[in-house]
Amino acid sequence: MKWIVAGVSLILGACVSDNSELTPLAEDQSQPVLALFEHVLKGHFATAGANAPTICASLRPGPLSAEQEQALIARLVRLAPKSRCESSAQLVEVYDFACRTPSQCTGWVSAPGAPARRYAMNFENGAWRFTADPRLISDVH
Repeated sequence: MKWIVAGVSLILGACVSDNSELTPLAEDQSQPVLALFEHVLKGHFATAGANAPTICASLRPGPLSAEQEQALIARLVRLAPKSRCESSAQLVEVYDFACRTPSQCTGWVSAPGAPARRYAMNFENGAWRFTADPRLISDVH
């Protein structure tokens, strides 16, 4: 019985914590869109707390490949696969994502409880660096 309780505690603990054993996606220059998702989702989970509702990731135009989605879920255990999301699930969406060069990208992010933000990304010193533009979409000329 003691082993069952310990096992259940371990499983439940994994549901509310991130897997820090994996290399951060921000260190992979070949996966800029995943680096942006990881950056935004970690901030979302840190703000939302342990009782946050289910959340999914969506890429538009997209979708994320199965491999991309698995890479995110492996690092962010509170992220649900988009195929299992219901209409009541919250959604973090990256859209209009583009890279001008292999080390410079931009994209918009829509997340629950926040206005859409435009992110500029630069790969320098072995990692993607993020700058968020807090302007509302209607403020962009």
